[in-house]
Amino acid sequence: EGTRMKQLNTLTALACGCLLSWRSVGQAQQAGVLTVEVFANSAMHLTPAQTSGLPFKMDLYRLDAMQNAEHQINQVLPKTEAEAMAWIKANEARLRKQLQPAVVNSANGITLAAHYRLQRLPAIVINRQIVVYGQTDVHRALELAQKNGGAKP
Repeated sequence: EGTRMKQLNTLTALACGCLLSWRSVGQAQQAGVLTVEVFANSAMHLTPAQTSGLPFKMDLYRLDAMQNAEHQINQVLPKTEAEAMAWIKANEARLRKQLQPAVVNSANGITLAAHYRLQRLPAIVINRQIVVYGQTDVHRALELAQKNGGAKP
């Protein structure tokens, strides 16, 4: 009977350990969060900064990337039209490779923001159903959405 009680205690401890492990996986996973889309401009510091290693898919859209790319090019572009055309021709491949991912991401973000009818930045869209405005911390936005429900896009 003592051995049986020890086995039962061991099983109970294992079960509790499993429960604690499941709880630590994250509230986001438990709440059924599959996707998080963050809409911001480049001046906004976001947390987490990295999109990898999260228990959900997170996409970050910097909506001002096209303006930033234009500004970067204008800073180094020669003043005369002929020199500018020559510079662009000489640097086009490098510029395209360097700037295209951010510009495409920005264009996609602008299209999605219009689709969701977002009213201001920053905006965090959860599971394409709930919008949390004014937060730059994704985990805090998830907590607020879970507590208050957020707005509908």
